[in-house]
Amino acid sequence: MQSRRVTIRDVAHAAGVSRQTVTRAINDMADISRETRERVMKTVEELGYRPNRFAIELSRQRTLSVGLIIGTFRNPYYAQLADAFVNELQRRDWQLVVGTSERGEAEVIGAMAAQVDAIVGYIDQAEDEIAATFRGMPIIRLEHRATTAGIHSVELDWERGIADMVSALRAKGSRRFAMIDAAAPEPHGLAPRRRFFEDAVGEPCTVVTETQSIAGGADGIRNLLERDPRIDTVLAFNDLMAMGAVQGAHTLGIAVPDTIRIVGIDGLSLGEAVSPRLTSLSLESAAVAGEAAEILAQLFAGGPVPDGSLTRAVTPVVVWRESA
Repeated sequence: MQSRRVTIRDVAHAAGVSRQTVTRAINDMADISRETRERVMKTVEELGYRPNRFAIELSRQRTLSVGLIIGTFRNPYYAQLADAFVNELQRRDWQLVVGTSERGEAEVIGAMAAQVDAIVGYIDQAEDEIAATFRGMPIIRLEHRATTAGIHSVELDWERGIADMVSALRAKGSRRFAMIDAAAPEPHGLAPRRRFFEDAVGEPCTVVTETQSIAGGADGIRNLLERDPRIDTVLAFNDLMAMGAVQGAHTLGIAVPDTIRIVGIDGLSLGEAVSPRLTSLSLESAAVAGEAAEILAQLFAGGPVPDGSLTRAVTPVVVWRESA
């Protein structure tokens, strides 16, 4: 695994030519012999050098392209996140290419890497594999802290966001907490939801696991109350499950929020469509997109990169509506 990105200076030194000659060879310019061009390009391949296309295009004032990798558009959160990136990149006059990893991460990565100047998103590959795959292309992982030079990240501060939420719920009168967790949580670092919730509650709380769906949320609220009818506050793994929990409570004849408070995680605008309107811990899609764009802007402006990686954090915040 490379400890740093290969530079044009490295290529020039290894090929025994000047940096200007490397530039001419890479851009297929005149004033360079065929033999020298071939030697330089062979060195480029051997070292895994990737020209900073983003910086080149920036200097030419041409439109830049950023790839976004998400799980699936069937999850409303990913659709909302993609919309946030569209808005952020339009503001900067950058283009966005979106791909989902439903048919395999390697396939979408391979197709996207040839089209864009940088990639942002949910990437499960190990970082040494990422470095080998993208060969110097700027990469920003979402919800994963990057530890490899040349790979960057935007994290969610789950611990603080959930602790603030639990504190506010206690102030509203919540005393007996429970959670509807996901039976098969997606990867991408989402597991801390339950861990930090239990830490913030500070005492044993009832947890059931269900499918990530409206039906799963409805099953979850029923199973929780069968285990402990005294529960007065429920956190669901995501907003879809929380909306199902609200529906399930209605079916059971339980008033929300008078008898039981229900909170989701995502901050979907879709939460406005249920009755009562859904309170949710928002993952702040616009802020995530903005922080990712700021990292890219710093990278391509030649700004400092501590330890080879840049990391920014976004704290989830509660969108208070009627369900809690």
